[in-house]
Amino acid sequence: MNKFIREKFAFGEAVATLIGTIIGAGILGVPFVIAQVGFGLGFVMLIVLGLAALLMNLMFCEVVLRTRFRHQIAGYAKKYLGNFAYRVAVLASLIGGYGALTAYMIGEGEVLAALFGGDKFVYSLIFFAVCSLILLVGLNLVKVFELWMVAIFLVIILVIFGLSSSHISINNLVYTDFSNLFVPYGVILFAYGGAASIVPLREILRKHPKKVKRAVTVGSIIPIVIYSLFALIVVGVTGILTTEVATIGLGEKIGKSMIVFGNLFAFFAMGTSFLTIGITMKELFQFDFKFSKMTAWLSVVSIPMIIFLISARDFIHIMGIAGSLTFGLSGTILVLMYWKAKKSGDRKPEFHLPKFKIIGGLLILMFALGIVYTVYDLVI
Repeated sequence: MNKFIREKFAFGEAVATLIGTIIGAGILGVPFVIAQVGFGLGFVMLIVLGLAALLMNLMFCEVVLRTRFRHQIAGYAKKYLGNFAYRVAVLASLIGGYGALTAYMIGEGEVLAALFGGDKFVYSLIFFAVCSLILLVGLNLVKVFELWMVAIFLVIILVIFGLSSSHISINNLVYTDFSNLFVPYGVILFAYGGAASIVPLREILRKHPKKVKRAVTVGSIIPIVIYSLFALIVVGVTGILTTEVATIGLGEKIGKSMIVFGNLFAFFAMGTSFLTIGITMKELFQFDFKFSKMTAWLSVVSIPMIIFLISARDFIHIMGIAGSLTFGLSGTILVLMYWKAKKSGDRKPEFHLPKFKIIGGLLILMFALGIVYTVYDLVI
């Protein structure tokens, strides 16, 4: 394999790593929240928050490039901002992880009930039991499979578009409802989460460091395009009747082929994401917190089960809380350590961005308001 081909392959692998982390089961909730405000307004929010996520990814990428030794987000937070920031970053990752596992548990119950009929509560428990056993045994192949999901998502969305295009109605795309303005915020942020994969992306391109910025940019823009296309398809077909798990309502509207095809897509998307997040959290408890294998496993699976059994039955609500709190906390940390790394990084980066003092401040303000609104909504 000549140098040119190796370089192109490494770039493609790096881009796929970021896309595969960002595009997960969150795609299934995006059409519902956009339908709540109307496609036009929802599309604007999808683009604005997507560009904010792109900027955050580039900021974190520069932090990584300014640092001699490899860390994860919490490790960089500790290096540049101290122990308190480290604890906040760990808290953010735990909130996001537990929120995602709970949301996928709920969503899988709804999908399996749509496919086979029966009680979605029972299906959620069965799904959770099977995946928990897989996490106990360990399944490293899930990490490899995640990369293949990028190509699978693209093919599936094209097939869904082909099956759905004749059912799209302009009337479903022209209404606006400002009363639900805050509904999409957390879910869209949840869907764009993927900054942690920038560290392995950097490792993939270690021999081609000047391509890191372009890989992060491409890998962040493609999910914006895919989410926009998927939302256009689903909302165009189902309008205000869009279901929380998008493929369920799409199947009900289009027919049996979409019920089977769309919900199998949803099943594997959520199942893969559940296992990937579960493995990552298990490794966090084992290697960072020095838990035993069994204690780490129990720490991963017990909290989502407790949340599910006590009260949580709302796929979108759980996803929105996780997105708002996780992205709000980690996003604030990212901006602050970006500013600090500009001054005290220990290597010269391959690219550098402006200081973004005003934009960074606005991002922190947005994240803070999102956290306040989410906590207020939970309390009230």
